[in-house]
Amino acid sequence: MLRLAMARAPRRVFAGLASLAALILLPLPSAAQQPADLSALFAEHHLKEDIVKPPRGLLHHEYLVPSGPYFQLFDWDTYFMGVALSYDHRGRALAGSVEDFLDFTDEHANWLGYTPREIAPDSLWALPEMCKPFLAQAALRASLTLHDASWLAQPSGASHRSYLQKLADTLTFWERSRRAPDGLFVWFDGVESGVDNNPAVSDDPTGITEGVDLQTYVYREYLAMAVLSGWLGHPAAAAEYRARAAHLRSAMQRLLWSAADGLYYNRDARSGRWIRVKTWTDLAPLWAGIPTQEQARRMIEDHLLNAREFWAPDGVRSLAADEPLYNPQSGYWRGPVWVISDYLLMHGLLHYGYRAQARELAAKTTALLARDLRVTGGMNENYNPETGAPDAGGHFVSWDLLAEHMAAEAQSGFDPAAIRPPAAARTAAAPRG
Repeated sequence: MLRLAMARAPRRVFAGLASLAALILLPLPSAAQQPADLSALFAEHHLKEDIVKPPRGLLHHEYLVPSGPYFQLFDWDTYFMGVALSYDHRGRALAGSVEDFLDFTDEHANWLGYTPREIAPDSLWALPEMCKPFLAQAALRASLTLHDASWLAQPSGASHRSYLQKLADTLTFWERSRRAPDGLFVWFDGVESGVDNNPAVSDDPTGITEGVDLQTYVYREYLAMAVLSGWLGHPAAAAEYRARAAHLRSAMQRLLWSAADGLYYNRDARSGRWIRVKTWTDLAPLWAGIPTQEQARRMIEDHLLNAREFWAPDGVRSLAADEPLYNPQSGYWRGPVWVISDYLLMHGLLHYGYRAQARELAAKTTALLARDLRVTGGMNENYNPETGAPDAGGHFVSWDLLAEHMAAEAQSGFDPAAIRPPAAARTAAAPRG
């Protein structure tokens, strides 16, 4: 998310200062020492009450926002909020958010499949950055929660293309406009990636960074499109998407994996050189199950669980502590702990059998949020990994909602963001659908 988006900055800055002032007055024990009942705290502070907005202006369907004061529709915030709300059987707002994004696809730009990453009721924002590849995953999660995917067959906009066709077109955009000759995809810039100031993504020049995280997200989009296509009666398309996913995974293994370092690295599309910066996004393939068991062992034991790199007293550092740009206090994505990265990497640990460490990470993350809620009445965007102090805008909701069931997921192994067909979803432990 853009750290200083104009419409949000004043609220976030002042709320963040208030949160920091409140916490400075108290000692900062390790988050893992504090028991957490996030469901009760979320209810006490009414965190889910003003995050669904009614249709307004350019947005013709109800949609999700990161918290009450915000009015924009954001890409990956929307998806992960929808994942969290699936426990409450609330899928309509996530489906409406997908519809709002896709109502602009193929309608307002010359690029087939282009979709803005942020839409306000009165304007498109963040052009020319593309909506991150989460729309098919969001459509699948909404359909599983609603037990119905038929809404994706409905026509959208003046083009009258179905929502399913428009989802396919968003991937066509990535393939035509953001794919390098080597077959990997490139971020336009750091802000488009959502990890705004990631030192492993180039902003000058733009359009050259083959992000490990981007390949991971597109890989999951292909798998989500395969499930949706099969669900809606298009088996040939489903097989094609599975083949694309396999091809992309193979390219990642060939071009981004460093056997010497035991890590995936971002790559400069011009030179083919790895960008040897250890950031949490290098670990993102663990969430998608892309590494082999041996690769995962190297990534987890040499890096993720390494206290000198990512494993911190209060969560996973967003940048390794031995990197020159590491800044735990005010680094934004250059050190501080984020719920979204903790959550994805917790599921990566579970996927490869590191259950005790996953439970530890869940406990740290949920305790951080519980402490913040008890002291300030809100949650923060990110936290100092060494002390647990808040580092950015306060009274943040968004993907922090994922932490409500994080401890239970670490215990059971259930992943509500898993790419699964509807029949498999019905047999999963929780949430229903």
